Amino acid sequence: MDRLSTDERGAALPLAVVTLVLLASLILGLSVMSATEPTIAANQLRMAQARALAEAGIELAIWALANPEAPDGLPDPLPATVPPPYDGSRLIVMAAAGLPLGGFRLVVVAGATQNERDVLSVGWVPTDDSGDIRLKAHQRIKGTLWRPRVPAESAPCALCVRGNLDVTDQATVDARADRRCGGKRGAWSSGEVAVASSTKIWGADGNDTPNEPGDYLQAQPADAALAWIFTDADLVALKRLARSRGTYYRGSVVFDPLHPAPEGLVFVDTLSGAPVTTATPPAELARAEMRGGAFRGWLIVAGSLEISSDARVRGLAYAQDGFAYRGTTPGGIEGQVVAAGVRGGSASLSRTGDGPALIFDCGAAATGDGTVPRSWMLKAGSYREISDP
Repeated sequence: MDRLSTDERGAALPLAVVTLVLLASLILGLSVMSATEPTIAANQLRMAQARALAEAGIELAIWALANPEAPDGLPDPLPATVPPPYDGSRLIVMAAAGLPLGGFRLVVVAGATQNERDVLSVGWVPTDDSGDIRLKAHQRIKGTLWRPRVPAESAPCALCVRGNLDVTDQATVDARADRRCGGKRGAWSSGEVAVASSTKIWGADGNDTPNEPGDYLQAQPADAALAWIFTDADLVALKRLARSRGTYYRGSVVFDPLHPAPEGLVFVDTLSGAPVTTATPPAELARAEMRGGAFRGWLIVAGSLEISSDARVRGLAYAQDGFAYRGTTPGGIEGQVVAAGVRGGSASLSRTGDGPALIFDCGAAATGDGTVPRSWMLKAGSYREISDP
C-alpha cells in the first residue's frame, strides 16, 4: 500500500482546531444565555410582584365594601360617581420596610345585581409613571365581588309566598314592630291567601286591626318576587359556603332535639345536587323537617321545608318550593319565611296554643341572628388575569 495513503501524521492539529472552535462556540452560547438569565429572572420577579399588587387591590376593594362607614370605605349602595381611589384615578403605592415596591390602580363599579360589584385592579412595578425610565411590569386582574342577597332587605313581607297561602287555626303573623328593614306586610302571595276567622295577620300599616288590605297582599305578579328571591348564582355560592362549613346536606333531612340543625348557614340540596327548575321531578327535590328544637341561622332547602312541634327558629327559613308550619307552644319563628315556589309549591301555617307563628325580625332574618356573615367575597369563577385592551 502507498505510504502517503496510510500516513496519518499531522491529523491531530486539524481535529484539535475543530474541537476548540466547537468548544468556543458552546462557551460563547452559554455566556450569552447566562447574560440574559438575570434579565429573564428579573422580568419574572416583576410580573409576580405586579400580580401580587393587583391582588392586593382586590383585597382593598373587599375591605372598602365591608366597611362603608370607614373614612376610606365604599358606601352601599354604590354612588353613581365612585370616589377616588376606587375610580382608578390614583396609584396606590405599596411599600415594605420603608421601601416602595410598586402600586396598583383600582376601579370598582356596580355589578349585574345589587349584591355584586365588578372590580378591575392593575398592579405596577415599580411604577406606572411614563417619565420613569426604569423597566416596568404590570398585571391586570378582573373579578366580581359578591355577598349573599338578603331577602329581608328587599322583600316587602314577613311571609313571602310564590303560590297560594293558607293560614289556619290559631296561627298569627306579626310584622308591626320591626321597621329596620322597612315596613313589611305580614304576608305576600302570588296566589290566594286563605285566612281563617281565628287567625291574624298584621303588617306595618300603622294600626292594630289584623287581616286588613294593608296587612297582606294576594294575587301579586309572580315575577315581582324575582327582585328578592335567591338567584341561581346566589344559591351556588351559598351552597359552596355551606360545604366549606360542613353544613351541607342532600335529599331528605330531619332535625329534632336529638339531631339538631347546626347554627349558621344550612343548605339542604336536591338528591343529585342539581339546581331546581320547573322540570325537576318531585322525587329529586330536597325535603327538610324540623321537629322541635332550636335553630339560629339561614335554613335553605332546594325543595320543601316543614317546621313543626315546638321548634323555635331565629333567622331565615327559605324553601325553593313549598313551606309548612305546624307548630305548638312555645315554638315559633322570629325572622322571615320565603317559599319561592319554583315548581308551583304553596305555603301553610297552622298553630295550636298561645303565641305567634311568625314575628318579623329584621336583624334575625338578615344575619341569621348573627350567625351568617355578610362579608363581601370574590365570586367563584370570576377571577381573570386579562391582557391590555
